[in-house]
Formats: sequence, C-alpha cells, structure tokens
Amino acid sequence: ALQQSSVHYLQRPDAGYLDYDPAATSMSGHAGMVNVQKIGGQKVRFSFVGTYKAPGFDVNDVGYIRRADAIQQSSWVQFRWDTPTRLYRSFRLNLNQWAGWNFGGDTRFTGANVNAHLTFPSNWRTGAGFNLEGAGMDDRATRGGPSMLSKRGANVWYYVESDDRKAVNGGWMGFYFRDETGSTAWRADPQVSWRPTSFLSLSLGVGFEKMNEDTQWVDNLEGPSATHYVFGRIRQTTVGLPFRVNYTITPTLSVQVYAEPFVSAGEYSEFKDLARPRATPFASQFDAIRYDGSPDFNYRSFRSTNVLRWEFKPGSALYVVWQQGRESVSETGRFRFRQDVGGLFGIPASN
Repeated sequence: ALQQSSVHYLQRPDAGYLDYDPAATSMSGHAGMVNVQKIGGQKVRFSFVGTYKAPGFDVNDVGYIRRADAIQQSSWVQFRWDTPTRLYRSFRLNLNQWAGWNFGGDTRFTGANVNAHLTFPSNWRTGAGFNLEGAGMDDRATRGGPSMLSKRGANVWYYVESDDRKAVNGGWMGFYFRDETGSTAWRADPQVSWRPTSFLSLSLGVGFEKMNEDTQWVDNLEGPSATHYVFGRIRQTTVGLPFRVNYTITPTLSVQVYAEPFVSAGEYSEFKDLARPRATPFASQFDAIRYDGSPDFNYRSFRSTNVLRWEFKPGSALYVVWQQGRESVSETGRFRFRQDVGGLFGIPASN
C-alpha cells in the first residue's frame, strides 16, 4: 500500500469526462476492468489500470460494493535498486497518478504522488511520500443532495522502522495534510515491540490524530421551500493505544492477546449552508447559517480479544476465544485524555 497509494486520500475533482446517460445504454448494471502490468524486472516495473462500475451495478447479494456509478484510472511506475552497496541494501522510487469520474460526466478526483523507500545496511528502513490532490465534484458529500465542488490539497507522509531482528524494535509513522482553505490533519503512530525470549513478544502502540476540517457535513434540514445542506468546522482529536501479547506456552499451546483503548472527540462550530453547489471558488458555495442542533460527540471504547490455541494432535486445533467490549457516546466535544481514557474501565462491559 505504501508503494502505490497515499495516506489520507481526500476525494477531490474538476469537470467533464463523459456525456453519459445510463438510462439510454445497455451497459447499465455492468462493470469492467483493464489492467496492464509489468511485475518482473530488476529496474523498472509498472501498472496501468482502468475500471468502471455502471450506475445499476450491484453485487451486494454475493459480496460488497462501496459504490457504483464510478470510472477510475490509475498509473504506477517503480524504479528499483536492489543490489546492496556501502550506503544501502535497497532503494525504491515510485510515481503514482490517479483520477476518477462518474457517469454524469463529473471528474470526482485527481491526484499524483511520489514516494521513496530505503533499507540501510543496518536493516533499518525509512520512507516518505508527497501527494497532490486536485479539485473536483463530490457527489456523495451532501448525503443524497446535489454534487458540490471539493477542495485541492496536499499531504506528506513518512515512516521509520528499526531492525526487527533485535529483541527491542519499533517504528514511527505519520502524515500531515493541508487543503486550499487551511483545513489540516496530522497523525503520529509510534510503536515499540519487545521479544524477551523466543516464546514471548509484546508490543505497544500509540495512534494520535488531530483534525481541523472547515467543511464537514452535519445535517440536511427540510425547509418550507428548500433543503438546507448544513456543514460545519470540526475540531477532532483521536487517540488509540493498541497492545498485543503473543505467548507460546508449548509447541502445541499458545495464547494471543489484543487490547485497545480508543477515544475520539469532535467539536463543531462555524455552521454554513450549501447555497450555491458547484460555484467557484470553493468558499463561494456557502452562506453562514444558524444551526441549533448539537452534533458534538465524545466516543470512548475498549476492545480486547484473547485467543487460546491448542493443537491437540497434528493438524487438529481447538480455539477458545474471549472478547470484551466497552463503549459510551456523549455529546461533549471536548477531548480530555486523563478523564476519557481513565474512565473507560468504569463503562459496563459486554463479554
């Protein structure tokens, strides 16, 4: 995923690709894909992909489809240096480009990315990428209402990982995003693992994200003569603390434990009405509006899964699994780490 795509995709757009009427064609309800790849070779590899899902396409009886009415295209080219030198073990450089349309002729999003990945002689690894995302028409933002112009943006992402052959190892991943209106998001994911013996390993991570988005959908209000599509600024803080234990008691008996406290709080302000969909520039689509609702939220949860595996004879295994969940939701948008995380275990549990 790191070599071909971006962290924090935001679907953005522009105008006109096809003049297509699904009611007037036999392609409605169909889907297709064209894919040309070169997956071998020491220096250069590539992939060029085109897909479409016509508006009537639906496979939910046998699988899962996120959306139909979509035409998408992507390109990837990779340059590789896999012969070790005094400075590195391997180096990869990737170039990516993507775009998407709907069958109404709107460009939904466009984007491009460059990223690089380096493995040092010490077996440490690092990588980073830079994404540019174009403006376009977002036909889902109003939850059933009109399409609206979306924003241009850019983000940078990175990671560093230590030698995982060592007893103690870890890493750090993160990204920073900013769009044309000044909305931002950033995230940091440090993680450390400890393997004191060959039969026991423990890992602890922290996921921390801050978002300040000025155009988050809030509500659709039915008025006497028109529907008001309400958006607002959300300031959201999210924290997760994943913890894992793998313990091999005997060659045929092992225990795995996963647990994660999780808190996300969002506070809304600066409400606005989508009064002029598709108008340019982006901010001209909106008028300030008074909104009396309370969309603020504070979501807290704790999830754990504990698995005992016993291979009582070769090829035959018994699993005993205990899961616990705790969650609560309130209308307080303020994030308070000590109270929010510390109060998780006072919430009634579901086992």
